[in-house]
Amino acid sequence: MGLIRKSYVEKVHYLSDLNMMRYYTRLESFEPNISHSVTLTEVADKLFTSLRHARTLLGKMHQAEWVVWEPKVGRNQRSNLTLRFSNPELAQHVASKLIEQGKYEKALSILDNDRAVFGSLLQETSGATMREGLLHVQLTYKRKFEELFPHHIHRSSERFLIRQVFSCLVTCNGKGELKPELAHHWEYDTEQLVWTFYLRPGLTFHDGQPVDAKQLVALFTALQAQPFYQAELAHVSSIYSEQPLRISFKLTQADTGFAGLLAGVKYSIQPAAQVTREPSPLNSTSHVVIGTGPFRVVETNSERIKLSAFEHFYGCRSLTDEVTIWQFEESMTGSARFDDSQMQVSPYEDSACFHQLGKSDTELVSAETDGLRSRIEDGCLFILFNQNSAVNSLSDEQRKYLSSLANPQAILTQLEQNQGLFSVSLAQNILPSWQKLYRTPSRESDLPKKLSIAVYNYYALYRCAISVSDILKRHGVEVEVNTYSFRELAQLSQRGDLKEDLVLCNLNLDDNAPSSLFSWLMNDPVLHSALGEMNSDWLKQRLDQHKATVELPNYLAELEPVASTLISDYWLVPMFHHLQTVRFQGILKNVAITNWGWPDFKNVWSAD
Repeated sequence: MGLIRKSYVEKVHYLSDLNMMRYYTRLESFEPNISHSVTLTEVADKLFTSLRHARTLLGKMHQAEWVVWEPKVGRNQRSNLTLRFSNPELAQHVASKLIEQGKYEKALSILDNDRAVFGSLLQETSGATMREGLLHVQLTYKRKFEELFPHHIHRSSERFLIRQVFSCLVTCNGKGELKPELAHHWEYDTEQLVWTFYLRPGLTFHDGQPVDAKQLVALFTALQAQPFYQAELAHVSSIYSEQPLRISFKLTQADTGFAGLLAGVKYSIQPAAQVTREPSPLNSTSHVVIGTGPFRVVETNSERIKLSAFEHFYGCRSLTDEVTIWQFEESMTGSARFDDSQMQVSPYEDSACFHQLGKSDTELVSAETDGLRSRIEDGCLFILFNQNSAVNSLSDEQRKYLSSLANPQAILTQLEQNQGLFSVSLAQNILPSWQKLYRTPSRESDLPKKLSIAVYNYYALYRCAISVSDILKRHGVEVEVNTYSFRELAQLSQRGDLKEDLVLCNLNLDDNAPSSLFSWLMNDPVLHSALGEMNSDWLKQRLDQHKATVELPNYLAELEPVASTLISDYWLVPMFHHLQTVRFQGILKNVAITNWGWPDFKNVWSAD
């Protein structure tokens, strides 16, 4: 009965706002924000209602802070009336209140379904609200998300969201330290070359189905058949289970870091049927995303993704109850920023990875604490020289000369001239923690008259591509820049059809940094396509030797000379490391920045 009463009250209040707005529009002859001397009779005539009802309406509008009404006692006494909004401003004001309450459809109806204005208001109201004691986080994002299935190739922001929806057998931190997740224990038989993982009892998927070893054997067998996994799992000869809560992987060669590999986003635990089923439309019932992580997907469509805390999560229940992420194209939000891992919640920040959890840009975090919430990404934006180019297979001398022309400082200077700067630091290697690499001077070399550049639709990369193009044009080279979707670039590479001379791409490691780097070096289709068959085979052989002998905590150190060789031989030119920043206001506690530049939703809480 209480719920029925509450719903009724909310409905009446909403209708009351709509009704008041209809009356408010009749006052449009009074210019807003100017005090007007009027009688109650004059106002009643404007409102087309009785004196008594006019007095009631003015009282409600004053209470709602739509107007300032200063009545004077006595018949025909002139009172003071100030409208605080124009009619469009009032509609946006009321819609903002409804958005904060999570009443999105009602807000849209108030705005006459104007989605451009709706998107703008969503940005302004982004942040956290408490509703009936539950913490709701609402954010806007500047592009449509790809499907959140772990076995697909994903950009950085999708990988972050997959981490919220799925769990792995184990986790791995940036130091290569393994910790339990769905598996509470694991062991490696160095003689038999068998990795065994012991599952927690009572695990369930988001749909209530049990997670057991039989299901996982089917899952990993299905993954092994996927092209995206074949290089990494080529040494897995069999996957089997001898007990309901135990899964084993038999290898053909030593791999001391195999558990770290399974901590990767792409090895998130999902039903096997989710991997093998046919693709389905985004809004269909069969498109449901089923995971095991701290949040379940309760809504996904072309406009928004809504996550809700999973009550039966194996670990500590998420402190945030609900997360809604609205997806708007830049044209919708009126923003020109396309940068990945950036939520569009601030009108003035041009940081490549800027997130603000709060309703305004004032009273942000103090300088002494801001550093805890800013980080240089584990990765970089880089140029690849494509060995499989359609026309020009650049010589060693040409690659070296081009590297000297399009060096990070030169590109940064050109970005500034093009008014396309974003928050970066110059990259001297693939990871910011690695040693700087020094180059001997290059000789001027004849360059092709025409060159082509491939880039995916990540605007920071596109800015860099245009800057590289401008630099080369000054040296007599005609440059064509071709833009693809992230998925298209990967697919072209897998088919051997990526034919541009230069490819601009980026690497951003996941939270399991050591094995994430290994996985990228071993399996990235764009990298291996650009390297060409001979160099690709060399790299894979080096990595096979690496995984047979190197312990996981030593991965980053041991991979540094391997990756640095790609730079020294002028196959890869690092450009920039992104600066990632999270800012917030007082309602939220324990805001932390993840490797992907997003705040960690499950550990955010409110003191209100």
